[in-house]
Amino acid sequence: MRGRGFTLIELLIVVAIIAILAAIAVPNFLEAQVRSKVSRVKADMRSIATAVEAYAVDWNIPVPGVIYLQNANCCSGRYKGVDDEIVRGVVMAMLTTPVAYMSSVPQDAFKPKGALSFPTGGNVVRMDRYLYAYQSFDSCQQKGNANYAARAREGYTWAMRSTGPALNEHGYIWKILAGTTTGAQGETFCAYDPSNGTVSQGWIVRSNKGQFTAPGS
Repeated sequence: MRGRGFTLIELLIVVAIIAILAAIAVPNFLEAQVRSKVSRVKADMRSIATAVEAYAVDWNIPVPGVIYLQNANCCSGRYKGVDDEIVRGVVMAMLTTPVAYMSSVPQDAFKPKGALSFPTGGNVVRMDRYLYAYQSFDSCQQKGNANYAARAREGYTWAMRSTGPALNEHGYIWKILAGTTTGAQGETFCAYDPSNGTVSQGWIVRSNKGQFTAPGS
């Protein structure tokens, strides 16, 4: 006697149950991934902050930021016009050599890789964009930019950020620190807050004052 097989209806019911379970499980899994990345970014930033403050103790100034190194008035124009990601590499290298304030610099968990092509020496070079963005609010920067001078008066000496889950690179750290909400379309103006949604706009920002959540913090 032949064994009884599954009917089409029974197979469709099983497939439907699996689809429902997947629809419930996948979003929860993706949210857990985002929460894990947020936690990793905050831990990385704490480590970098410790290294930056150790550097400041030794040199009496925080690590020079990207705009500082691109400013001809500050650095004789050595990095003027150089892509931000390259200059970020120079900035972070100051934390590992010649004095190893960190053994290695962590990567921004949210940054997409291989997002940049740029011409140099007649060739087009691809570069991974993976470093945390960092700016300093030093005396040279204050002379050339009133916004940086204002942040310095508020007690900020440096700040860094991750793009956060929205992966939006467009914006300025000083605007977020100041609470500015006007500017070019598509700019990021706020600090990341998971209560707005696990995947929502906002940068994860840390300064010499600690984890940034609102202007003045």
